[in-house]
Amino acid sequence: MAELPTSLDSVRVVYGSVLVNHAGRLAERAVLGSLGWDPGTPIRIRPAAPGVLLVTDDEPGGHAIAGNGQLSIPADIRKTIRLRKGDRELLAAHPDQRRLIIVCQVALADLVAEIRDRIDGGEQP
Repeated sequence: MAELPTSLDSVRVVYGSVLVNHAGRLAERAVLGSLGWDPGTPIRIRPAAPGVLLVTDDEPGGHAIAGNGQLSIPADIRKTIRLRKGDRELLAAHPDQRRLIIVCQVALADLVAEIRDRIDGGEQP
């Protein structure tokens, strides 16, 4: 029997995790480097869902990759999605689409709780 394709077969994704530093910056070279964004690259950062950010370089958004190659998340956006210093964030870069999805710790906690509830209730996730 042939294996069914999964979403992992069709989209190249580079995953990583990173701690948010005291200034709201994310420093994860492998993930950010996979996107080819050099220091100064103009980017747009916007909430995509509760606890999730979408970062793209396809249209100006008033932000840029920092001179040291880090991604700085502005304070107003951090507050909106409850991103706090010291939190661990999941990064999912889609190099072919030139986008970065950031899943904040609060969203990950909700997802894990949902999976746990399904397991405890006997449902298959």
